[in-house]
Amino acid sequence: MSLKDVLDRFALVSGLEQEEISKWIFVITDCIKYFESRLNINLLSDIQKSRLTHACAVYSYYKYTLMTFASKSAKFKAGDLEITQSENMLECAHSMWQQEKSEIVDIIDFDDFCFSRVRA
Repeated sequence: MSLKDVLDRFALVSGLEQEEISKWIFVITDCIKYFESRLNINLLSDIQKSRLTHACAVYSYYKYTLMTFASKSAKFKAGDLEITQSENMLECAHSMWQQEKSEIVDIIDFDDFCFSRVRA
């Protein structure tokens, strides 16, 4: 997976400017490494690479949202103006990630649950 491609998709998904994105490159790089460690397939087609790149960008955005949501204030009031940040951003990122995860199940496995047989 190309870091540049994931960054381009991350910018598209997040709507963030390049300056803000540059602060999160280490998180995005870690997400790429995580995805590559979980691959089921050694050789990917161009379509599979594109799907994987987009899913990685969405996962990176979800991680970004988790990390930034805790530090942002939930409510701000200045005179008559009141701004309330809801958990909607976090819920949206989570929903996007769940959707992407279900669409790449044929390429990558995120399920750590497995049955094994024990012989007695």
